[in-house]
Amino acid sequence: MQRGYITLIVGAALLISGIVVSALWAVPFAGKILREGTILSGASIRPSGSVNASTQVIDTSRPISLAIHIERNNETAAVGQIPNNTLRETVRNPNGIIMTSNEFTRGFFTTFKPDITGKYTLTIYNLGRIPVSVGVLVGNLPFVGANNQVNLNSLSGVIAGSILIVVGIIVLVAGGIVVALDRRKTITKTITQTTSPSSSETTATETIVLARWIDRFIAWLIDFIIVSIGLAILFALISIPFWIAFPQWFESSSNNMNMPFRNVGPFNYLISSLVFTAYWTYFESTSGQSIGKKVLRLKTTGVGGKNIDAKTAVIESFGKAFLLPIDLILGWIFTNDKRQRIFNRASNTIVIKLKENNPVSNNVTYLKD
Repeated sequence: MQRGYITLIVGAALLISGIVVSALWAVPFAGKILREGTILSGASIRPSGSVNASTQVIDTSRPISLAIHIERNNETAAVGQIPNNTLRETVRNPNGIIMTSNEFTRGFFTTFKPDITGKYTLTIYNLGRIPVSVGVLVGNLPFVGANNQVNLNSLSGVIAGSILIVVGIIVLVAGGIVVALDRRKTITKTITQTTSPSSSETTATETIVLARWIDRFIAWLIDFIIVSIGLAILFALISIPFWIAFPQWFESSSNNMNMPFRNVGPFNYLISSLVFTAYWTYFESTSGQSIGKKVLRLKTTGVGGKNIDAKTAVIESFGKAFLLPIDLILGWIFTNDKRQRIFNRASNTIVIKLKENNPVSNNVTYLKD
């Protein structure tokens, strides 16, 4: 196996391992934060007004962490600024005794040791002249220890996963470049078969029309919209049990009390990318055409115009599902002679424009549409 392919396999293994490690760590970690803390997101506070949040304390040996940040609101979002209002936070224990009280602007973080178990109430006052929106997290954080020291061991999963992801992407890019450079040395722009010295017969050069980048983008966009709609329906169906069990997570009141993290980007990215990979692998290994390609009359084939197998389709699909910008940009730079993405080059595939009497054989000349 060539060095470029080995590098790509190693990079893909590192990337997938990093995503899996991060996911396995983040799910229980995020669940613990949601169970032991309260999240207030996008709560609007009028001038001289206030907003409340509360958290339940059952273990007084662990400190309570309080993180507040001011978000952009309608009055300031247009100019890209965050209000510079002065705010005051006050936390009272179940007996009404003030545990912490501070004034701040922009953002604020503190910890305090609870003295008794029960419900602790946070009140945030807007001392400024314009409305503000705040985001708040109050409760026990897994990575904050008994002495207010950051426990790096609790973050080891995300640190290890992030390192693997970064290294995997770097190795994938390096592998793609190596594959492209190696193939440039051995493949010319036009593949022809000429008359053999020992034979008087001649094989005519045949032509395959390479699909334009714009047509491929439109086909990709059609696929993206179709699969995204399917994913949205799937995620909605998965959310129904949680909506029934934890309706407070989905409340949309003005204070957005007890709302969990609404954007689990890494997990959505992983799941969506795997679904896109499976979608393109199935269609392009069976007919060479996804729904978008059928609409645009495009087809994924081998460089000789032949249909591809499932293994080749997985390699070709992985790049546009997980690393499309890098895959496309490097492909445009290094493999534009046959309009291949890096993972097209790695899988030895092209995308052609279907026309009447469009020949598909090993004796072809590539003509750009």
